[in-house]
Amino acid sequence: MKKNRMATLVLVGFVSSVFATFAARGPLFAAGSPPAYKAVTDINKEFSDLTPRERIAIKEEAKKAYEKKSLGNLVVCADPGNMPFSNEELQGFENKIAEVLGKATGAHISFYWRPSYERGMTRQTFATGMCDAMIDIPTGYETLLTTNPIYRTTYVLAYRDDKGLHINGFNDPELKRLKIGVFQTSGIRQVLMQHGIFDNVQVHTVTHDADINEKDQPWYQVQQVVDGNLDVAAVWGPFAGWLKSKGAPITLQPVNLWEDKVPLEFDLGIGVRKTDAFLKYVLDYALDDHKTEIEKILKDYGVPLVQCSRCVVQGDLPAHGSYTKVVQTKTLPPVPASEQAATLNELKTRLAAGADPNEELDAALIANDPQRVKLLLSRGADVNKRDAQGYTPLTSAARQRYTDMIKLLLDHKADVNLANADGMTPLLESAMRDDVPSIKVLLAHGADKEVKGPGGFDPLALSIEERKYAAAKALIDAGAKVSVTEGEQRLTPLMIAAAESAPGEGEVFVPSSTRPIDIAKLLIKGGADVNAKDKDGVTALMVAASHNNAPMVGLLLQSGADHAAKNAKGQTALDIAKLNGNLDAAQAISVVSKALSATEAPAPAAGSPEPKG
Repeated sequence: MKKNRMATLVLVGFVSSVFATFAARGPLFAAGSPPAYKAVTDINKEFSDLTPRERIAIKEEAKKAYEKKSLGNLVVCADPGNMPFSNEELQGFENKIAEVLGKATGAHISFYWRPSYERGMTRQTFATGMCDAMIDIPTGYETLLTTNPIYRTTYVLAYRDDKGLHINGFNDPELKRLKIGVFQTSGIRQVLMQHGIFDNVQVHTVTHDADINEKDQPWYQVQQVVDGNLDVAAVWGPFAGWLKSKGAPITLQPVNLWEDKVPLEFDLGIGVRKTDAFLKYVLDYALDDHKTEIEKILKDYGVPLVQCSRCVVQGDLPAHGSYTKVVQTKTLPPVPASEQAATLNELKTRLAAGADPNEELDAALIANDPQRVKLLLSRGADVNKRDAQGYTPLTSAARQRYTDMIKLLLDHKADVNLANADGMTPLLESAMRDDVPSIKVLLAHGADKEVKGPGGFDPLALSIEERKYAAAKALIDAGAKVSVTEGEQRLTPLMIAAAESAPGEGEVFVPSSTRPIDIAKLLIKGGADVNAKDKDGVTALMVAASHNNAPMVGLLLQSGADHAAKNAKGQTALDIAKLNGNLDAAQAISVVSKALSATEAPAPAAGSPEPKG
């Protein structure tokens, strides 16, 4: 058995002169000094113990590090033989995702190889410092802190196309006569047993040498279906999807809607140590910025992607939704397979039996079911009560981009400005999702455009910071204040816009989309002060210079920006451009400022000599 082996994949980060926000203030990681985030929090604290202020501070430093591509080394735990997830030849989609993350963060990626199914794997790797991250960890996994979910997938039944099978559920009698393969420790094996399906089941046992013998890898049961040695493989979806993507003549039947008690679909992210909020946030930024590449990787490998609005890759297969345990009585009917399938009569029966209207409202909101929501509000559900996660009904709808549901809740007197437990209002949530229709509805009902979120940013500043430019435009068009200073650094929206990428620096804009420079133009047209300074004396022009953003430099100078203004260190925008090696920005400052000076120079007096040369 091969264990504890290291194989290194060097991923050289893209050479970039793009610095983190306001790089004019100096490097984030000085030589020989600890990362800046260590100065703002006790890094031995678990994520759940961090205060909101500490989380915000760590997130800000993570964004700076991400934008500078300065993550450094990152060791990823992976299985040496578990396709299509990973192998020592770096052929799995986890290997490919790690490569994307390495390029996005400037990280040197290496892999620590250890069988995924080994008992105590996370304890023996993270606790001993063997690795920093592990891909495809269920979000909310107890022993690790996880990133935002990357994707949601499900167990499936896989069978040959020419079998003529039409299986309708776990109670289908056909499942008791077919030869079924299942993995030893899988959730679907438990469900099959609960439905009395075990005599005809062939169990694939856990081994630790699958890198040596590929027939010991779980996907091989799907190959046995292709070869005719099994009728059905009841497996985790990516195993079957991979073979189908390579041309195997098989049908994949998702089973996540067939079972209500044992979850058969999961959201998967990247696990890190519970004390490493900094790494979590860096990876979150990378995942969000590179979602298109990651989606292509997953689809190329045939991963069944289930609908998931909170995932980086949102999927299209129907989702089960929340799994809710209910104590059964003679008068209380069981919860149906999905909240979406619940009928009003069943809901009325549950309410009559004593079900909590507020808990039912949470489920109805997830299902985006307006009829159930109306009924529950008429039966006493509180339209402003926060759920167990701290979300109000309105912020929950905003997080899901459910515009019509937002209208319904507002019509039933939902408080348009009531924030989540974390301080996010419905308008802030909609701005974070670039959801213009919902933003317009909220504003029409009196949403506060100036309210500050957890980081001290109002909806406009937050939209620009998070690159939600359509939302930013909608807020400007609605009269949001354009010169308000934001956060402890006293940034203006124009400074934040000046820090964003210009076309040609990695961003792709379709002709109809709103770009950072468009936002800057709107801000200036709305009266933004182009010469405003933050607490360190930095102007928007200096920010644009530090990012080598020549088009932004030109716009600001033409709009009255003072190229001679100095920051607290006595540096001008030109100084900052030269110090960072930003030749395009330096040239733009020199050329445009001279051209503007020439047009403003007074005409020579009559009789004065002509200039020489």
